[in-house]
Amino acid sequence: MTDDLRARAREDVARALREALRDRDLPPDVWRRLDSEWAEGPPDDVLAAGLRALADLVGERDRDLSWHQSELEQTNAGLLALHAEIDRQRRRTSFLDEVSRASARSLDSSHLLDAVAELVRSHGFADTLDVWTLTEFGLSCPDDPDRQPDKTTRSAARTREAVRDGGSRVSVPLTAGPHVLGVFDLHRSVGEFTDDDLSLAMGIANRAAVGLRNANEYEREHELAQRLQRAMLPTLAPLRDLGLVARYRSATSGVHVGGDWYDAVTRRDGTVVLTVGDVTGHGVDAAVVMGKLQNALRAYALEGHGPAASLRLVHDLLRGLDTPLYATAVVAEVEPESGLLRWASAGHPPPLLHEHGGEVRYLEAVHAPMLGIHLPAGLQFPQHERKLRPGSSVALFTDGLIERRTSDLDAGMARLLDAFRTCEADALDARAEHVLTTMLGASDHDDDVCLLLCHWEG
Repeated sequence: MTDDLRARAREDVARALREALRDRDLPPDVWRRLDSEWAEGPPDDVLAAGLRALADLVGERDRDLSWHQSELEQTNAGLLALHAEIDRQRRRTSFLDEVSRASARSLDSSHLLDAVAELVRSHGFADTLDVWTLTEFGLSCPDDPDRQPDKTTRSAARTREAVRDGGSRVSVPLTAGPHVLGVFDLHRSVGEFTDDDLSLAMGIANRAAVGLRNANEYEREHELAQRLQRAMLPTLAPLRDLGLVARYRSATSGVHVGGDWYDAVTRRDGTVVLTVGDVTGHGVDAAVVMGKLQNALRAYALEGHGPAASLRLVHDLLRGLDTPLYATAVVAEVEPESGLLRWASAGHPPPLLHEHGGEVRYLEAVHAPMLGIHLPAGLQFPQHERKLRPGSSVALFTDGLIERRTSDLDAGMARLLDAFRTCEADALDARAEHVLTTMLGASDHDDDVCLLLCHWEG
């Protein structure tokens, strides 16, 4: 290398060294020495020392950069792990929320458990889920009543804790408060249940257990209400000259005792008195009022009062009771020997006449207002009569048979006419079942239903 090139290189190195040392906190005398001694370029020893300092500075900066990169990588890894955990917790919470909604959506225990099992499978948490419910006879599998629980299932029910059977199966109890209601057996064909999966399985079981407890309580109360309602309804005595059939269907929603009733009594002269009524509202108060009106109408009928007079007396009775409830009712009496029909109605749907030969129509006539409301002084309850043709039937019913939220009352009454017209059965029982099936079907109905059929052969 020539002297010029060497000098130029020394100057470049000196310049770079000064630039590198500029940020250093050096004393003023050092800078003066550098300015004086490096005027023609730094000495070799100074240049070597400067190069070493420059190398140390670069190494220090490299170490700082490496440390910052390591810290950044650790921070990024921590953030990724945190995001993954947040996402996992979000999916877990969302899954449990779905289980809670499915457990609260139905008060039918079978539908509820089927919905939860389908969620568990669709989310891939388990390949199969076997449901066991606790009955008075022990654990029972609704899908296979003859199947017996194994040791793992029984242990989960007994200990009230999750029990593993290897890594691919876990049994978790359905507990609500102090009660064990059943067991979930979860199985995987691939992979094992982790401790975190065990915690999630218990969360699923606990939420399903709350819904199952509510469904069981609803079913018990609904059954009790039905039994109480049926206990208050009469058993129709067989008659020689008239065919009588009654049907009662409680509302499919709610557990309250309804206010619908029917009755049939025979006077000493052979006249048969039919009654169908409906007290407004539901619950114990409606049931109490219903029982009083039913018994009162029966007593007035047996005393010989006609339909209109009986309804007027019951109206006065209801006005004297300490209750805000009202009622509708229709009373009809049939003389079996002559086929003479008399009836009166108080705010109730009209009787339906199905004559021999297929003609069907309502006995539309002037009726009195609802029982229990304030009436003008001297208002009379109208009464009507007609002669039945041999082979005719009269149907009395409550509005639960014809009223629907999805259609108006006229449409319901038209459907009832069609139900009688399309019935091909001769037996009175079969005709009653045909009418109920046609009008109610498999759909839910919000109100109780009473149907009373009377057939006169003539």
